[in-house]
Amino acid sequence: MDPNHDVGHTSSAHRLSSKWPAALRCLALAVLCCTVSCKRSAPPIEALDDDARAYVRLAVALGERDKESLDYYYGPPELVADIHKNPPTYPEIKKSALALEEQIRQLEITDPVQKQRVDFLLRQLKAIAVRIDILTIGQQQNEMPFDRESEALLGIKAPATYDKEHLAQVRAEIDRAIGGTGSLATRYAAFDQKFAIPPKLIPAVMTRAIAACRQITAAHIPLPAGESTTLEYTTNQPWSAFSRYYGNLHSVLQLNTDFVLTVDRALQLACHEGYPGHHVFNSTRDATLVRKTQWPELTVQTTFSPQSLISESAAVYATQLAFTDAERLEFERKELFPLAGLDAAQAEKYLRVERLVDQLHVVEPSIARGYLDGTLEYLHASEALENEALMAHTKATLLYLNEYRSYVLTYTYGVDLMQSYIEGPDPGKSTIEERWQRYHDLMTQPDIDITGNRADTKSN
Repeated sequence: MDPNHDVGHTSSAHRLSSKWPAALRCLALAVLCCTVSCKRSAPPIEALDDDARAYVRLAVALGERDKESLDYYYGPPELVADIHKNPPTYPEIKKSALALEEQIRQLEITDPVQKQRVDFLLRQLKAIAVRIDILTIGQQQNEMPFDRESEALLGIKAPATYDKEHLAQVRAEIDRAIGGTGSLATRYAAFDQKFAIPPKLIPAVMTRAIAACRQITAAHIPLPAGESTTLEYTTNQPWSAFSRYYGNLHSVLQLNTDFVLTVDRALQLACHEGYPGHHVFNSTRDATLVRKTQWPELTVQTTFSPQSLISESAAVYATQLAFTDAERLEFERKELFPLAGLDAAQAEKYLRVERLVDQLHVVEPSIARGYLDGTLEYLHASEALENEALMAHTKATLLYLNEYRSYVLTYTYGVDLMQSYIEGPDPGKSTIEERWQRYHDLMTQPDIDITGNRADTKSN
């Protein structure tokens, strides 16, 4: 997750402001939006633009009350200046979100693309209302059930079961590959540690990994002219890395050097946070849907929402899109291992084990569901994560689940959905260019369904 809160605005924000209709005066006078106080006399598309700005204010208001609920906002500061000074309460935000949702449902929109905007806004508003329920109900120690929460916030429900026999075979293969005795999770952690990059060599490895990811991305999809990233290093943070989007087509990629960084993880972070992950996703949406198409609703992203499901799952999938397994091995063995001062002869074995461990992520949703729903107590959840997902140190994961709850699906089941969407029903028949095009479509269209079974929002 990228904690991108209130990170400024882009030059496109000023172009957006020049097109604001008179209804903006209502936005300045009302607590949140002009849902009740302003008369609806504008044509449907203009009214939708007004509603989009009202949604932005609601999203920022939620972020003012709960910082974890807002990833970023880079729109005009004046649109939300009063929200920063005097944020409304949770009940006020929820009431306005539900009222705005109903107001948008009444719009007579016929254009297919504009209908996508409507569906996007309705799903996002629903997520805001549900997030407030979770925050307030959670304070009473009566959390919402995991599946109901994930459906309401992210629009997905993880499968109740998985192929235990297959995963047992995967763990057995890992066991044979790394050898030794004792807990497999502990042995895997020790094996992984052997491929940690010495701290003084991390900058060279990360710089080369980012450059390679950018080169590959630019060869397949158009990068916005003038986009850029800056790589920074930090410490004393609870996260290992994140991408902070500042607008103006620029992101700062931060890496926490308190965490051990292996060669393969370095490449994953370069793709995930930078190219073709979060930075490309955010800057492309800025260039195409905010600057060019003038859709203000995309200057903001709430964390617990269908929007975040798409962006986070796409970022997690980014490395698979940029590199085949063979290309990944070739690049890490020939370039990253030498830069890290590691034995390149071990690269093939190392990556084979890493890809096997990747398959174990399917156990995490079920463990998270049981833990958060109270059917799997802390110690048993910890044992399950260690034995089934090979996590040697489970405390951080369980603390993460306490805080972010069903958001874990964006890294697990959401990635499976993303892979199915990008690669199609028959992965063997989809070409590399087809996959890149589908990935690019996610950034340049307002509302794409990766689940394949989304209900019509308007009929809910």
